[in-house]
Order: sequence, then C-alpha cells, then structure tokens
Amino acid sequence: MALRTLALVGAATMLLEILVARQLGTILGSTLDGVALAVNVALVGFAIGQVAAARVRERRSLASTWCRIALVGCIAASLWIGILLPVIAEGSWFISTLWGKICVSLPLLCGSIPLGAAVTTSFRASVDEVISRSSGGITALDLGSAFGALATPLLLLPLAGELGTLLTGLLLLGLASFVPTRSVRTESEVVRKDRRVSRRAILSAFWVGVIAFGLQLGWVRVLGEVLGSSLLVFGIASGMWLIGGAAGASLMPQLRLSLGVSRLRRVAWSSWLISQGISLLLIAFSPYLYLHFVSLVGETPGSSLPVAKALLLFVVLGLPGFCSGLIVPALLVDHGEKGRLDRGAGILQGANLVGSMVGASIAAFWIIPSRGPLFLFLLCGVGTVAAGIPALRKGSRGGAASSFLCGGLLLAAATQFWDPDLLGAGVFQWSRAEIVQGSALPGWQQREILDTFEGRLSRVQIERDLQQNTSYLRVGGRIEGSVPIDPAAPSMADLPTEVLLGLLPTWIGPGEGNLLVIGLGGGTTVATAVDTWSGKLIVVEIEPAVKEALLSDAGRVAFPAEHQALFGLKAPSILLEDARAFLARDDRLWEAIVIQPSEPWLPWSAPLFTPKFHRLLSRRLAPEGVAVQWLQLYRIGVAEFAAIVSSFREELGPVQVWHPPGTGEILLVAGKTEPAGQNRRESVEKAWSRVAAGALPVEPWLDDRAVERWLYQAGGGDRTQLRARLEHRLPLLGEGGRDLSGELLRSLQESLQNQLQTPPR
Repeated sequence: MALRTLALVGAATMLLEILVARQLGTILGSTLDGVALAVNVALVGFAIGQVAAARVRERRSLASTWCRIALVGCIAASLWIGILLPVIAEGSWFISTLWGKICVSLPLLCGSIPLGAAVTTSFRASVDEVISRSSGGITALDLGSAFGALATPLLLLPLAGELGTLLTGLLLLGLASFVPTRSVRTESEVVRKDRRVSRRAILSAFWVGVIAFGLQLGWVRVLGEVLGSSLLVFGIASGMWLIGGAAGASLMPQLRLSLGVSRLRRVAWSSWLISQGISLLLIAFSPYLYLHFVSLVGETPGSSLPVAKALLLFVVLGLPGFCSGLIVPALLVDHGEKGRLDRGAGILQGANLVGSMVGASIAAFWIIPSRGPLFLFLLCGVGTVAAGIPALRKGSRGGAASSFLCGGLLLAAATQFWDPDLLGAGVFQWSRAEIVQGSALPGWQQREILDTFEGRLSRVQIERDLQQNTSYLRVGGRIEGSVPIDPAAPSMADLPTEVLLGLLPTWIGPGEGNLLVIGLGGGTTVATAVDTWSGKLIVVEIEPAVKEALLSDAGRVAFPAEHQALFGLKAPSILLEDARAFLARDDRLWEAIVIQPSEPWLPWSAPLFTPKFHRLLSRRLAPEGVAVQWLQLYRIGVAEFAAIVSSFREELGPVQVWHPPGTGEILLVAGKTEPAGQNRRESVEKAWSRVAAGALPVEPWLDDRAVERWLYQAGGGDRTQLRARLEHRLPLLGEGGRDLSGELLRSLQESLQNQLQTPPR
C-alpha cells in the first residue's frame, strides 16, 4: 500500500508540476526568474512537508490523510492559477517584481506541503522492513515521476488537453487517498526512541541533489541544441534520469549485501564519476553520432530517428541516474537501522530536493552563462570526487582510488573532443540531403565563428559563411537571423520575410503610435521598423544573450545595419522578458504588434500560435491597429496550419496572407489595414531596397475571402488541444525529414485560383 501511494504521488506531482509551469508561463513568463521561480516555491513547500512530517514525535497520521489534504489543496491552487490569477495580473506591475512573483506562487504551497508530508509518512516501517521500504519506496517514487514526465507530453496533453491532464492528476491523488483496509501502527512508528539524522548523511544527500540537477540541466541544454529543443526531448530526458535512479534504488539492497556498507559507498561515488565521464564523451561525439545515423537511414528516417534519440538520452542520463540512485537509498537504510526510517526519509529526501534546487539555480544563473556548460560538468566531477574522498578512509583504498582516477581520466579525455561550436551548430536542422551526401559537415566547417554567448536559456552564436555570402545568428542551434555579407551578391539570407515583417505595420497599418515587436532575433525586422515606423518602438526578447550578441563587436561586423539600429535617438526599448507575461500584465493598447518567433513546434514559441494568445492580442490591439505574425511552414501539417489560421482569424477578425517572394513562409495580418500614403511609401521602398528577391508586394497574396475558402476546403480548422498538438505532434512530424511548405503553398495557391464557393450555412 505504501509503495502504491508513493508511485501515485510521484506521478501526480510530476504531472501537476508540468501543468503549473505551462499555465504560469503565461503570467510570470517562461524564464528562470518567472515560472522557474514559481516551481521552486512549490518544491520548497514539498521539502518543508517532508521535513516537517519527519520531525513530528508521534506518527499517528496516514499517508492517505495527507493525500486527501493535498487533493483539496491542489484543487484550490488550480482555481487560483487558472481563474483568479489571470484577472488579478491584468495591468498589475507588482506581479512583474520578484516579490510579486513569489507572492502569487504561495498558493501552490497548499498542495505541495501535504504532498511532501504524504511521501515521508509512506516511509513508516518496522525494523525488518527498512531495507525493502527504502529501496522500494524510492523506486516507486522515481518510477511514478518518470511516468508523469513521459506520459504527460507524449499522451495526456495531446489527447486530453490541459483540463483532462489536470483531472488525471487529481484522479491519481484521489486513488492515493483511499484508506488502507488494514492500518496497523507498528512499534517503531510510535514507541521506539529515535536518533538524529547524521549531519554527514544530510550533507551527502544535499550534495547529491546539487550535482545531479546541475548535470541534468547542463546535459539537457547541450543535447537540446544537438537533437532539437522540444518538449519530447525534455520529457524523455527527465524520464530517463528517473528510470535510471529507480533502477539504482531497486538494486541497492543486493549490492549492499554483496559489497558491504563501506564498499557500496565507495562504488557508488566512483561509478557515478565514471558514468559522468562516459556521458560527457557521448555528448562530445553526439553531433557525429547524429550525422552518422542520418546518413545510414537516409533522408526520411521515419520513427527510427526519434528512437535513436531516446536511446542516446537513456545512456547519457540513465547511466549516471543509476549510479546516483544508489546513494540516497543507502543513506536511508543506514539511518533506518538505528532510528525511525520515516524521519531519515523525510529529512534526507528533503535535503536532496533542496540541493536539487540549489544546483539547478547556480548552474542556470551563474555557471553556464559565465563559464559555459563544460565548466559546469568538470565542476560537478570535482564535486563528486570531493564527496567520495571520505569513503576512501575505510576499507581497501586501491580499487576505489583507481575508479576515481578512471573517472577523472574520462572527463579529461572528453574535454579534448569538446567542440562547443559544433555542439551549438544545430545539426538537427541541417539539410538531410546534404548529410546523406556527406557535404553538410565539411560545408559547416568552412564557416567562421565570430563569437559565442552563453545565455540563460540558450547558446547564441554568430557565424559567417563566405561561400553562401551570409552571416547567421544562431540561438539554441536554430538560425534566428541572417543577412548577406555583400548586399550586391547572391545570398542565402532570409531577408524578404524579415524585412516585410518589419515594414508591414507602416505599409498597410497606421505607421505611427506604439509598436510592439515580439522577439529580437537577428535584428532585421527591428531595424526595418526603426527606419519606417514613426512613434515608440518596444522590443520584448526572452534571451538576454541575443541582445548582447547584436550589440557586440561580432554583431557590428556580421549584422551592421541591425547593430546600428539599436543605437541613436530612434533606437527601440528592449525589454528582457517573456512576451506573453508582458502582454498579460501590461494593459496598454498598441497600434501594431509584430510576432517574430515563427516555429510553432518549439516549446517557447508554440503558445504564441494558440487561441489563448490570439485572444490576448485582440485585447491589446488598438481599434486602428494591425497584428502581423510570421509562420514557417516546413514542419506544419495541413490540420495544424488550418487551426492556427482559424484561431488568428476567429480572435482578431478578417485576415490577410502575405507571401514574401521566394520563400516557403507566410505572414498573417489582421486589423484595420489601408495602403500607405506617399509620405510613408518612400521610407518603405527604401527599406525594401535591401531585398534582392523581387519587387515589394503591394497587396496580400490571399484576402479574407480566399482564406475562408481554403479553411472550408481544409475542414474548417479544428483548434481542439492546439497547443499540445503543436508542441508534441509537430516535432514528430519534423523527424520525418520532409519539407511540407511546398504542399501548403500549392494548396493555398489552388484556393486562390478556384472559383469562390460559398460554404453552406
């Protein structure tokens, strides 16, 4: 019964944690000082519940009782997050402050504190159950959490949506709330005298959390730039780490019996160091492994590529997870043989959780932005050695010392093969045809890397390709901006779309007033708006390193016009925060809003293509204003594209589709549009002169009637669970390797040419 409760609590906690992050991202922002802060507040409550339940003298309450309290608390927290907080946040400046974010996160404690207490209470056991409960309890908790991490992005959100996923989490808590038919209080639970938990054990559990989550954060970040940053990759990575930890906890009793207590401790720490070295070597070679696998399976690998990615994640994260999973259960057993197991479980697991938050925060806020991920991995290796040194004092030291030396040599070897430029080059985005032909890697190696910037969320890289006559700005492995090196020569730059995106507010919109640009990117759209717009220009960018890159010397060399546009009297104001949170809190009206993030399959971009965000845009758009949204088509199926267009049209009114010449992309425009006057035409035509791909479009490619006709032919655009479909279906669709933009553009062209067919009413 206790193991079942722990598994259910683990699954429900992970599931609800993901939902909290998704919902609060709209208000607090998907940033480290936004939703991550709120999640940390909830986890602090979880740790408080664990420790508080462990320090109570008499354990008379049951885990089921705490689960019922948690169920009520989670319902209250859900109502707060989903209904009350969005209303309170409207126009509130206080929520944008640190203390404001903490205050609005406090209701999460209603659910997290009793959940932590339920976990501690589930570890109450008699003396003869100490080993089995320690091992089985942590195994059940980790497997339940792994189920939540994997099932939520793969199944629950795409099929049931946020409401269905929330109900599933509450149902799991409800199942854990059932009172066991036999609840016998054992002697060790109430009568037996307890002992304090060893300070060394508490420090060890804390240190395991610091190292483990620092490593996990760094590994997932680097592998996301190699394999693609999607919720599937993040969910699988978390699940693999937890599965590895569960396997370690499950095998701990057998290893403890065969090796002995002291030797198990030495083996656990030394093997963890060795596994870190192996994982670091695999990460260093991961771009080559990816390229080799694609060259073997061809341009359309089908489902084999996602399976290969999952296997790589399993080895990189599962093996270290297994080794670290031996340590905390062993600490629980050590205390349980001398005192109450539940006291040891609550305090040690609470310390481990606090260490996890500390490690993740230090890695994200300080180590990675200032020193880079490789320094983080080496620092974690040094920390592992430092924690394992006390184990060398007991028993045979030769084997353990050799193991630590082996792990250190593996880490040192990995640094020799570490190529940060290639790891940040986004090999997952390279042409599959060029990879199969063997020309992709040699072609990239001819590029010049001007500079790199380690951001809080992603690595930003500026590079130049002289053969393509193009400068690129890459964020998290993805190209976010490109301009020609020599404007007079042919180039691979994506100028038509980015320039048209920046001038449409003036070309067909009011041309003056307040203009909001969401996303700085390569700066071309902003530079165009600076040259054409009259009035206040505000840019909202989530990654501070993007601004740093464009303002740097490398930015001046590679993106001269964009660099210059950020200086002077007409320079825009750049706010470093999540655009959704900014619009949710700031209730001013805008004469034009431009949405530059264009890939709806990315976890941080997908919310910008949903009815919820489009509804928010309609509330922030002035009566005379226009909204312009960029949409790339190469990974979008007909159903999801129709749903995005339908959402944009339903919430913002009649829509126009503009097609930048020579591209596989479109721009959606809504609002009050009218042709520009002569005074604005000159500045627009001058801005368009940068583009060598045809004349300036003077009218939309599709008007609202043509869009309505196409939507009717496409089935109307089903918007059900749209965000989940964008986040989870489109990444899988993209793994197939097919460019879908041509099919969509042809279908749109056919609707333009066909005779108007009035849909039945």
